Amino acid sequence: MTSSHSKPLLIVLSLISAVLATVLTLGVYSIRLKNKETSELLNRINETTKREVLFQSIRLTQDIAAEDIKAFKDIILSSDKLVLLIENIEASGKTLGLDAEILSVEEIKNTGSIGLQSIRIVIETRGSWAPTLSFLRVVENLPHRVLIDESSILKQTDSWRSKIILSLYSSD
Repeated sequence: MTSSHSKPLLIVLSLISAVLATVLTLGVYSIRLKNKETSELLNRINETTKREVLFQSIRLTQDIAAEDIKAFKDIILSSDKLVLLIENIEASGKTLGLDAEILSVEEIKNTGSIGLQSIRIVIETRGSWAPTLSFLRVVENLPHRVLIDESSILKQTDSWRSKIILSLYSSD
């Protein structure tokens, strides 16, 4: 009895096993395929996220750089600001009660790679001690990058005379 029933049972079990093995193999293949697609999608998402972060970083850097460039332009003298600067220097001297005079304005070309040149301005004032010293402080605190190359304050008979040579960076 066992041998006559066992053959068909073994055949059925073998067929079921083969079908299950095929289904299992197809399931594993399908899972691998979906896993590969998921990995590709995750890689694309990561790349997109990296790009978005990079774009945000670039925008932030541009915004920060815009502020820095504006600050740089404010301290660097341009030719359109030069006349106004000279007028402000003379007006400051007069406001302090000094006889202020711009003796010379000279452009000095630098051979540096950044394209900046210097403007040398020679200023002479005559007046009392306190305004002369105050004028020197005003020149030191001009809204541009100022280098005082030379300054002298001399006592004349009834007043003080100062001579200030300063350099300002200019770009054009």
